[in-house]
Amino acid sequence: MTLEDLKRRCENQNFKYAYGKFKEPTEPPHLVAITIGSNNFMADNRVYKKQTPVKLDYTYIDKDIEYQNKLEDEVLGDVAWNKTDETYLQDEEIWQVSYFFEI
Repeated sequence: MTLEDLKRRCENQNFKYAYGKFKEPTEPPHLVAITIGSNNFMADNRVYKKQTPVKLDYTYIDKDIEYQNKLEDEVLGDVAWNKTDETYLQDEEIWQVSYFFEI
């Protein structure tokens, strides 16, 4: 998968999606992806396989199990991922869970 594939998958499933941040204020639920460094396979001073760690933040106001299952099954279904605990951001009065995977 590439970042373009991730964007396409999110849009095909009708998720509000942005890389980095939304250009306009966007009400949750929505997804925001960022890359967090690299985890390349290297040998002999050469990169043989590029691997980019991605953090995908799912932000919401009200818990929707179907929405979250759709994200995990349809968008990330063929990707090995981990996720954080759900965190309540009191200042913004929203919930957030982050998914971590490599592309």
